[in-house]
Amino acid sequence: MKIFSIHFKIALTIVAFFFFYSCRKDHTIVVSPYNAETKLLFGTKDPLYFDSLMYTTANGTHYMITDLQYFISRVKFHHVNGSWQDVKTNKGLHYVDGRSWFSPFWNLYLDTFFGTVDSISFVFGLDAADNISYRFPDPPLRDMFWPEILGGGYHYMKMNLKWKGDTMQEPLPFMFHIGIGQTYKGDSVVPDSITGYVQNYFTLRFPLKIEFPDTGFTYIVIQMDIGKWFDSENVFNFSDYPNGMMQNQEAMNKACLNGRNAFSVTATHSVLRGGKRIKN
Repeated sequence: MKIFSIHFKIALTIVAFFFFYSCRKDHTIVVSPYNAETKLLFGTKDPLYFDSLMYTTANGTHYMITDLQYFISRVKFHHVNGSWQDVKTNKGLHYVDGRSWFSPFWNLYLDTFFGTVDSISFVFGLDAADNISYRFPDPPLRDMFWPEILGGGYHYMKMNLKWKGDTMQEPLPFMFHIGIGQTYKGDSVVPDSITGYVQNYFTLRFPLKIEFPDTGFTYIVIQMDIGKWFDSENVFNFSDYPNGMMQNQEAMNKACLNGRNAFSVTATHSVLRGGKRIKN
């Protein structure tokens, strides 16, 4: 059993350890302009215990999570004057794997530092411009590929799970996978009957008051509430989709409507005074 969670109260401790460890390993410290640094941290609202049938949806279905992988892209900091700055680090996208210790951390090296930010936005998944087939030649990003016949590009999210109803003897696997959807001719869902494709990525924006100073460390925590993927706008019934989601646009649309409520963002800032890091 493995736990994936980054709580805002302990985020600074985790980052401090990670920052120290990475500096010792590489013997170098990359410093942003004006000696400032911004980190994005990804985690879950509550501890995520992999491979444990301990979670329950609103309709009483028990489930466990076996894998969680997803993309966040097109991160923007929005200024109070209406302008914004795109994050260009790693070409503006980040891959998170719940079973990887390192993937929840993203150092942002911004071109210039600015004053007051009032919100942050990002794309869940990859938009049409970013979602290009064969873009990632190496694992693990390569392994997020979405079948070419189903629209190509990459999964926005792979959440593999097992679910069990009260009358079931054993749990059944379910691939809660989101990517490009399809429309089909008639009732057939075979690839030869595909008539078009549907972009299922979505953009979220959150109020976030940040004053970027000349020096300091800003930590922004993006948390996912796993349960809201199944229970927020509508109750997701795994039994309704025995063949999974990848060829079922109705299922992916329901998942994305729920997913819009699954994220939250918080931030904190610290500055260096007399060689010590002081939290604001």
